[in-house]
Amino acid sequence: MAAQRDRGAEWLAGAAALASGGIREAVGAFSRAGWLGRAGLAARAFGGAARAFGTAAMGTALRCWAPRAHSVLTVLVVAAATTKRGESSPLARFVEAKIPGRAGRAGARAVAAASVRARNTLRRWVTWQGIRLTMRVVARRQQRKVDYSLRVAPVIASYMAAKKRIGRIRDEEKRDQAWDRQHQWGAARMRDVIEDFGGFYRKVGQIAGTAKQMMPAPYIECFSKTMDNNPPVSFRAVRKTLEESLGGALGLHFAELNRKPVATASIAQVHFGRLLDGREVAVKVQATDAALMRGDIESMLHTTKAMRWLGLDEGLDFPTIFRAYLDVIDEEFDFTIEGAKTEEFGKLLEGAGLGDRIAVPQVITATRRVLIMRRVRGAKLLTIFNRASASHKVPRCPSPVAKCHAAGGAGWEGVFHSMFVAWGVMMLKHGHFHTDPHPGNFMVANDGKLILLDWGQTKRVSHIERMHMCRLSLYMANEDHASIAREIENHGAVRLERPTTEALSALSYAYFDTRPSPLAEMNVMDFKNSPFVQNKILQNTQEGFFAIRSVFLLRGMLSTCGLRMSMVESWQSIAREAMIAHGEAPPSRFRLKTKLVINRSWLGLQRRLNLGTGARVNAVEEYMAEKREHAGMSLWPSSSSLF
Repeated sequence: MAAQRDRGAEWLAGAAALASGGIREAVGAFSRAGWLGRAGLAARAFGGAARAFGTAAMGTALRCWAPRAHSVLTVLVVAAATTKRGESSPLARFVEAKIPGRAGRAGARAVAAASVRARNTLRRWVTWQGIRLTMRVVARRQQRKVDYSLRVAPVIASYMAAKKRIGRIRDEEKRDQAWDRQHQWGAARMRDVIEDFGGFYRKVGQIAGTAKQMMPAPYIECFSKTMDNNPPVSFRAVRKTLEESLGGALGLHFAELNRKPVATASIAQVHFGRLLDGREVAVKVQATDAALMRGDIESMLHTTKAMRWLGLDEGLDFPTIFRAYLDVIDEEFDFTIEGAKTEEFGKLLEGAGLGDRIAVPQVITATRRVLIMRRVRGAKLLTIFNRASASHKVPRCPSPVAKCHAAGGAGWEGVFHSMFVAWGVMMLKHGHFHTDPHPGNFMVANDGKLILLDWGQTKRVSHIERMHMCRLSLYMANEDHASIAREIENHGAVRLERPTTEALSALSYAYFDTRPSPLAEMNVMDFKNSPFVQNKILQNTQEGFFAIRSVFLLRGMLSTCGLRMSMVESWQSIAREAMIAHGEAPPSRFRLKTKLVINRSWLGLQRRLNLGTGARVNAVEEYMAEKREHAGMSLWPSSSSLF
């Protein structure tokens, strides 16, 4: 082993010297050659890079699909590459001596050839690492995109194969078990991608980790752990950013500052400290490069385009989602904008009469990369939810919180009613709203108030879009399905393959309300039963995506607390006031309530007779009941109607 190790060290040293000498020789030859010779040299260089990339791609795919085989093969390649070349090598002579006749000579030649192939493979791998290192220096974003593509491509290929393989299984139970195994495998690989790459991929994990109605359980379990556990940035980098942004040493601004961060998110991390005047503060420091984050979004956009082209998006227009993120990402990297927005929304919530229930942090100092806010004492909703989840219980609402929000209902019902009213005011009246309501961005203060954190990601909507949301919420609150479909066809951006009234209305409740309708509960990756396969979304809404995202996150928190509540029902008075203020007459209350009674009665009759829409509702209810029972989700609320 020692001899092999010494030979390996000599080989690597020789390879490095050969590579450096080869580069100098190649540069000299390129400068001396004519245009035709230069084209030939460039073609040879491109071919070498392509072969190196192919070796890296095959190695990455093998490591993804069969990590043990990859480890064994790596050891064999290194061992073969470090043996003496030719048939005179000790291993070749040993094979020829132990195996008599032609078989021995053939085995010796195979060993000699394996040594040459192993050296070529290792040389290509070294070449690829050199290309990656060069790209990291001169084109870091492109290098990150290439690495991400190499890691994700095997997962996509595996799902393509699984879709065909599992589709041939006739037994439904066995088919579901096969998909569960596939999702467990895929979730583990994508969790590794998120942890290794960080950045925007963690934000994708946040969305998937709370979309309990539309993602497989293995993905939820893996991605929910990416909420608030990003690897921290070193305090040396934090110190440098603070001193550059605030001017001068830390001692000129802080009496103390904890070196250990309390939270690290996709863009920034937070440290607690105390100013010279004694005020306790939370210091938010930018920890991610804006160009890299934009590159991550572009990589995800390319991935979703590939999934759509390969038919793996199951009829969902995922590329629109990442185009929407590209529209808002730049503001997140300027904390002066976030500071101004924090103050703007603090005044808005106070003016709406929500100041005794919901508050925002008090901003002290804001620069482009640093935001200093007054520290709030309390606990994050994410912490409360995770503690309950660890003991397999529904989270208990703290007494001060329940008392503070009692006007909206008992316990968590009052808390979510306060959230709904706040988002109604922001979206329908103000036209500018918080788009990232995941549990890590909510704190419950010691006095019971709900503190809404992280105002970097917000969305402004036009007056036309705001009135569209007002009308849609009123129709949805009163189950006026024909008006819902007409509103989407006339003013919405969503386009379905078959835009029936039933399909448009069902999609509206999945997208724009928190009640757990069957379509909202449908697993996106349930390739057999997903309704998106039968009626594909040809175009999603880029303008309304962040409203949809907010609904998904809030619905996910509701299911965590075992609740069923409708957000649009809490918005009716807000929507009417917003329409009147804009000079538009809201729909008649009498007409809407009459439609509500008629629609519910007619649907109830159809369900009892198992006819038409009622029959389809019964089938979906039966399917979802089986899914809930199979998943052991006893706390999952049942759906009362298709809509």
